[in-house]
Amino acid sequence: MPSRRHFLRSSAALPLAAAAPSAAFAAEPSAGPTVYDGPLRGVAPVTVTEVDAFYVGAALFTRVRTSAGVTGWGEADRAGAGPGIVDALIDRIDRQVEGRDLFDADPLFTDLYFRSDDMGRGGLITSAISGIDLALWDARGKVLGRPCYQLIGGAYRKEIPVYGSFSRDGGDRTPADMARIAAGFVEIGFKAVKARMDIRQTNVDPVDDPTFEVVAAIRSEIGDEFPLYVDANNGYSAARAIEVGRRLYEEYNVSVFEEPVGYTNYADHAEVSDALDGIQVAAGEHEYTRWQFRDLIVQGRPDVVNPDLIRAGGLTEGRHIAALCSAFDLPIAVHSTRPTLGTAAHLHYVASVLRADRPQEHPGPDKAPELWDLFETQVLPENGMIAVPEAPGLGLVPKEGAIEAAAKAYADRQ
Repeated sequence: MPSRRHFLRSSAALPLAAAAPSAAFAAEPSAGPTVYDGPLRGVAPVTVTEVDAFYVGAALFTRVRTSAGVTGWGEADRAGAGPGIVDALIDRIDRQVEGRDLFDADPLFTDLYFRSDDMGRGGLITSAISGIDLALWDARGKVLGRPCYQLIGGAYRKEIPVYGSFSRDGGDRTPADMARIAAGFVEIGFKAVKARMDIRQTNVDPVDDPTFEVVAAIRSEIGDEFPLYVDANNGYSAARAIEVGRRLYEEYNVSVFEEPVGYTNYADHAEVSDALDGIQVAAGEHEYTRWQFRDLIVQGRPDVVNPDLIRAGGLTEGRHIAALCSAFDLPIAVHSTRPTLGTAAHLHYVASVLRADRPQEHPGPDKAPELWDLFETQVLPENGMIAVPEAPGLGLVPKEGAIEAAAKAYADRQ
């Protein structure tokens, strides 16, 4: 159940309507350059008044309220934690956010991260900060009447190609099941498919390795030329990953090999990357900030980088990660497994990053369909493409009452 938060009231803060893009700027002859002349001019800065978290089972949503009467929504990675832990964490963080200027994006992230790093430098703490950061960006866009991609650098592209991502579901899905899922993605127009093996670091180099049987079944269903990626989910030692990667490329025309070794072992990752030709080695879903991505890039030497904004620091830190990748001329293909606000945030991010020019991950239109009952609007793929939302902020319109009720119902069941 969401906590009640501290409201910050100020007599100088007035509810304000978002500026219409065509009227938000006006030239002043004496000022020279065009200056902001929207409804926020001449009043107190817009500040954050409240932060909330809503754990609805299949997602963890975040909400910020502002002194402008504008509400922003984001999404955080659940990080395997229950609602009580998440709610307590958000409650601690919101005391660092309330009263702050809404548009202090980098200072806010910096303060949140370094004042909380004694609780951990990744995982749940950074995921929580990510959710708050995304809600703050949603609010900024709504205050200015602009989609988020315009606030973080503009758009290189307005439609994003996506690939369908699916797993063995812990081993419950047979190779035939995996092949049928892959064929379904192809049939509805996805530009590539990725099979996740669910091997994990607790079962490295499994004796009964499922990979080749699964890949052979998928190839028999979708043909030899359709783009196919394989995610080992950290399942191999370096020597075995090199062997598997070569065979995947040479026998099955697999083009991307994701997380072949443990994400804690950059030396092994570099060994695999250096040894494999043709197939591209990808990683990044387990890195949480620019500093971890720096180490991954320099020490692990991936060919493709996979940040996830709902755990790696939101759009604020995502911009720093994108700049780092740009400096190393590395392409970005986001890790994106959440269909609603997480996907919307990634669309704005991918639109604004030059080297995010390849198909991006999507869990498919059937992922947690009940979540769409909590929103007035949707972002779904059509013929393997998703249009970047043009509405202010992240572009989705949550049903606040429905989200609050879903979070209460989930908490009552626990």
